[in-house]
Amino acid sequence: MAIIYAGWVVADQRYLVAESGIGYWLGILGGLMMLLLLVYPVRKRKPRWKYAGSIKFWFRFHMFLGIAGPVLIILHSGYRLGSLNGSVAFFSMLIVASSGLIGRYLYRRIHHGLYGEKIQFEELYHQNEDWQQMVASLTEIHPEITDELSLLEQKLVNRHTGMNRSLWFFMSMNWKLNKLRRRTRKLLKKFDDSKKLVGRLLKLKSICKLGINEILFSYWHILHLPLFIMLVISGFTHVVVVHFY
Repeated sequence: MAIIYAGWVVADQRYLVAESGIGYWLGILGGLMMLLLLVYPVRKRKPRWKYAGSIKFWFRFHMFLGIAGPVLIILHSGYRLGSLNGSVAFFSMLIVASSGLIGRYLYRRIHHGLYGEKIQFEELYHQNEDWQQMVASLTEIHPEITDELSLLEQKLVNRHTGMNRSLWFFMSMNWKLNKLRRRTRKLLKKFDDSKKLVGRLLKLKSICKLGINEILFSYWHILHLPLFIMLVISGFTHVVVVHFY
């Protein structure tokens, strides 16, 4: 962001122009970086290509290119819109870059950090003797709460993976868990294990959020590819028009 802002401040001085000099080569380098973004998805689908570098390396490089490439293209443009084909390519790049930031955000929500392992359902859900004892004591006071909680848990356990789950399912389950948490706070103020119960509900909510983000990330994958293809076509057209016409 600092580089983009600095370029914006001195844009009127025309230190960088798209047609020649450093500005021209920034455009070439930025375009090559955007093309190199394709290496990561190809490497991920080709496990035999170990000689080309690890998937983790290309993922990190993919993240770097997704930021550095657009920055160089913006500097290359001189913060000015030129021809129609150049404008189309520029806005296509902005759309793809914005889409990449959204994908980056969703990726972090379903992994342990940007470069960590994927969060597993088993990390968020577990049963133990202490929990069973707490449920037994709670059933004596408010059986309707334990019945509702057990029903919600059963639904989440059965539908947290596979074809049966949906975005609407996780959103509705999250709403029901919020509603149940508000009820428990009012009814169980004097219950010794009320904090444990609220913690349990928060864990179940985390499962819902994980499911929501996983589904949104899968939708993002479907949308991001055609956007990137649009960028490649518009960028290629821009380069051809600039050099041959």
